[in-house]
Amino acid sequence: MAPSLRALLLATFFAVAVAQNSTSPPPPSEPAWTTVTNTSDLAIQQVAQFDIRIYALSTGKLQLGFVGVVSGQTQPFNGGYNYLLVITVSNGPAPRNNRNYNASSWGILGTMSWKLWSFTLV
Repeated sequence: MAPSLRALLLATFFAVAVAQNSTSPPPPSEPAWTTVTNTSDLAIQQVAQFDIRIYALSTGKLQLGFVGVVSGQTQPFNGGYNYLLVITVSNGPAPRNNRNYNASSWGILGTMSWKLWSFTLV
């Protein structure tokens, strides 16, 4: 075997051995959820209204209306934010018809990139 080929094979062997013995860093952890401190914030209310509209359109419950945001959390994700909101929704004109829903959505503020993941009665 030629000396240069032997050196090349030996270098390849050591490179593979080092690569197998090195530990790769763990994947980055998901960003933490942050509590929404101001449920009257315009952006949070717009997200809640989006959630209600999409749910109403997809279920035919067009009488549903936005009352307010009870609480929420946000998490940076994929260039936008995940939103977990508890939303008070009216189901007609009388206040006694107000009910709370858990809504989960993702979106990028200022764009048309939005998705409603779930909308369930509390």
